[in-house]
Order: sequence, then C-alpha cells, then structure tokens
Amino acid sequence: LRDHFRQSHRSPTLLILDNFEHVLGAAPLVAELLEGLPATKILVTSRSLLRLYGEHEFSVPPLSLPDLERLPDLETLAKNPAVSLFVERAAALKPGFKLNPGNMRDVAEICTRLDGLPLAIELAAARIKLLTPAAMLARLQSRLQWLTGGPRDLPKRQQALRATLDWSYE
Repeated sequence: LRDHFRQSHRSPTLLILDNFEHVLGAAPLVAELLEGLPATKILVTSRSLLRLYGEHEFSVPPLSLPDLERLPDLETLAKNPAVSLFVERAAALKPGFKLNPGNMRDVAEICTRLDGLPLAIELAAARIKLLTPAAMLARLQSRLQWLTGGPRDLPKRQQALRATLDWSYE
C-alpha cells in the first residue's frame, strides 16, 4: 500500500478511512503515509483518536433540534439541521415532498424523537414513499424495530438502527 501510494499519488490526494476504530493498530501507517506524501490529506472517521502527532479532532454531535414547545414558522423550521436533513432525504426518494403547514409539526417531532441522529433521521425519511410523516410518528413508539431497511449498498450495520447500535456496542 505504501509503495503504491508513493508511486501513484504525487498530486494532491484525499484518502478517506472510515470506521478506523477497528484497525487502530494501523495508525502508524497513516502517519507514515502523511510523512512520505506531503500532497496527501487523510480524513479518518473513528470513535477513538489515532493519537498521532498533528492529529486534529472534529466531534460530530447530533443535529440541533427544533423546540416543540415553541415551534417556529415554516421558513425557520425548514432551516433547522435535523428537519432539513429529513426533508432533503425524503425529497430524494419522493420528488415533490416539501415541508408544509400540514406536516411541519410531525416532521419536527420525528426528528426530535430520533434525538437528531442523522442515520435514524435518514432511515425514517426513507419511509416517505409508504407513510406520511403523521403515520411515521405513530410508528416511532417502537423505533428500533421500525427503522430498518436502509440502502442496500450500505453495510448491514447501517441498514437498521438496531443493527447500528448492536454493531457499535460490539
């Protein structure tokens, strides 16, 4: 791998390493690549720091949520990060889906019940072809069983919220 990168990556390169917590022992190789390839940048996602010199940590917290007690107007609510993600993903699957006065409270409550977790919000939005936001909200009483069947091209652990939690726990 080192030789391949040294020979073929003389131009600026971004290398993305996802879920690196499973191979933390390879952290010295990451440092070696960075040292030997000054035009290369590496983005690592991990629940654990690599503890390398020069490492920069960026925490990714849950998305901010709307205040259900004082629900903002439609335009303001549409700018909320959690609501915006729901609407974006729902519209990708059901063209024409929009946040409107009839669904805004349900969408806000879905995002809030899912604690602003992006994967959970995406899994819920994936149901938009079959369920209205009001129907989704009614099913969220058993959210771990309901939020399944994510994109097939993702790892199994990212296709269901329960699988994600089990995988993360393990």
